[in-house]
Amino acid sequence: MHQEMHADLSRFELAKKAAVVGLIQHIPDQEPHVILIKRNEYEGPHSGQMAFPGGKKDETDLDLVETATREVFEEIGITLRQEDLYPLKAHWVMVSNYWVQPYYAIVNKKLEFTLNKREINRIFEIPVSFFKDSNQLDKHQIKIHDQLVWAPRFIYENHVIWGATALFLYQMFHLEETKIKID
Repeated sequence: MHQEMHADLSRFELAKKAAVVGLIQHIPDQEPHVILIKRNEYEGPHSGQMAFPGGKKDETDLDLVETATREVFEEIGITLRQEDLYPLKAHWVMVSNYWVQPYYAIVNKKLEFTLNKREINRIFEIPVSFFKDSNQLDKHQIKIHDQLVWAPRFIYENHVIWGATALFLYQMFHLEETKIKID
């Protein structure tokens, strides 16, 4: 489904670097939840989007793992250890020219969020079962370099989850080689 979007990496050498985290809250004896944010409305390509917490690499970040942990803390107030992050397949986001490295982390406790209201409108705790349910997985066509390609999409409570975020969720819960096993 997303192979067409993983074209030759040399085309994207000038892309800005970013990292996001698919954070899974897994409290014992409760259903695990994926944490998504809804970005504030602003002038820009990611205005109002449903997304994982994350953002662009700062010059002071040693690597994208540091970017990921810093951004999660800045946006939702959660401290993650770098060793708790597991990489997924990276993806080029054409509309903003970012090469995004996704990670996931499973946290086995109730999370206490501190919302960065300048950037984030709302935090969603969505059951993992929603994303695992193939009936919730929708696909739509998008145009990339004048070619139509199929891409995954989810709709949760009338909020559309699409683009790179939907691709990363697809990797996490549907793509056999990267599917997360949660006990």
